[in-house]
Amino acid sequence: MSTRHQRRAEVRNVIAMAIPMVITTSSRAVMDIVDYVMITRLDAAEAQAAILPAQIVMWSYMIIGVGIVSMVNTFASQSLGRKEYRRCSAYAWQSIYIAALFGGISLAVRPLLSTLLASIAHEPAVQAMELAYARVALITAAPTIAAYGLGWFFVGVHRPWVTMWSAVEANVVNAVVSFVLIFGHLGFEPMGIAGAAWGTLAAVCYRFIRLAVTMLGPRAAKMFATRETWHPSWSCMKGLIRIGLPCGCQWLCEVVVWAIFVNVLVGTKFGTVHLIATNIAWQFMRLAFLPTMGVGQALTSLVGKSIGAGLPNRALREARIATLITLAYMGALSIVYWFYGPALISLFNDDPEVVDLGAKVMKCAAVFQLFDAIGIAYNSALRGAGDTFIPSLFFIVSNWVIIVGCGWIVATQFPQLGSIGPWLAASGLIVIAGVFLWWRWHSKAWMKLNLFDGVRKSVTPVDHPTENKNANFEASL
Repeated sequence: MSTRHQRRAEVRNVIAMAIPMVITTSSRAVMDIVDYVMITRLDAAEAQAAILPAQIVMWSYMIIGVGIVSMVNTFASQSLGRKEYRRCSAYAWQSIYIAALFGGISLAVRPLLSTLLASIAHEPAVQAMELAYARVALITAAPTIAAYGLGWFFVGVHRPWVTMWSAVEANVVNAVVSFVLIFGHLGFEPMGIAGAAWGTLAAVCYRFIRLAVTMLGPRAAKMFATRETWHPSWSCMKGLIRIGLPCGCQWLCEVVVWAIFVNVLVGTKFGTVHLIATNIAWQFMRLAFLPTMGVGQALTSLVGKSIGAGLPNRALREARIATLITLAYMGALSIVYWFYGPALISLFNDDPEVVDLGAKVMKCAAVFQLFDAIGIAYNSALRGAGDTFIPSLFFIVSNWVIIVGCGWIVATQFPQLGSIGPWLAASGLIVIAGVFLWWRWHSKAWMKLNLFDGVRKSVTPVDHPTENKNANFEASL
């Protein structure tokens, strides 16, 4: 009976952490979809084709910083498990300094945007809108990275509701500011697609300030000494870079590869109609993988805390529970995408060719996202353990070989498949990645990692006698 009670408590803990994180990551999808819906109301159809490529170019720069500060979750959660509470906030502060560095670099590279976007060789009208959006969006680098770092701090110390509410409130700010500036209300001139970028900037600035104020508040200051650990710390920053840089490079690689995929293998090779179809399908795919990533972020925190407390068996069980949750969610959406793809695409564009192409992309998603659910869950568990190098190396190599290499071969040798050819190659990569990450987690190589000094030591996978008490510790926070 004690064991059953313990297992039920673990399921409840995973769900309790996952719910706010699903809302948090979904809120980013909602933000982008709200912007996209408003963009579709503009007279120029090119705006629909321009916004996703511009966002990918923007993230190609910011994502390495986001990857580095994502490790705040891992370090904070393991520090929480070790009861080293001051360390938790020390890592949060370092994320702000890293964000400031990336923000300064973004201002220096901003003049190069026009050359970069021109090299993609989209139609001139699409290029002009991409540039209008990207010039503003690049300014969001510093507040976006800092907001992510502070958000992951609260997730790491098992207070995910703080992160969730900051994201929800930021969505409201984005919707209001974007609506006013895109269409020109309250005395402002209509800005079109650039108005959406200004709305995003306002939202991420609000979110950073909101999280910073909460972190400096009396409750967090009392438990985590947030007002005392603000000094730059090379040891903490080195830890974030050492473990987070592989993630940042992996995410950068993925963004660049998907940028090539969307802009070249789809847009340049097959034209604007195929690009619009992929853009629309992408909006629905976000509704699938972003909530799943929310479960993954919760799992990273849970696994980190369990490992910090010396409870690797509990980490194994938490990973299994989270995987089942992600599979159930992705599986339900797969059924919807397979049978109702045309109806979903027609909500944004009723052009028969766009609907037909978009529905085929949705069928690809219906298959590969089951393996994506497995991959996201186990990759998140590995990040919680600090096992980032081998998974990141795998992703960097496989993305270039399969998505770019095989996608290019299919697009050039089998042009009759249209943009569905590259999508088939991308689907193959996601299937292989899911299987690899499942294997990597179950190999238990992560049990030999010591996150704080970088050396390896064996961890015996046995349950701790105080596991029941530790399993519910987050309730006291």
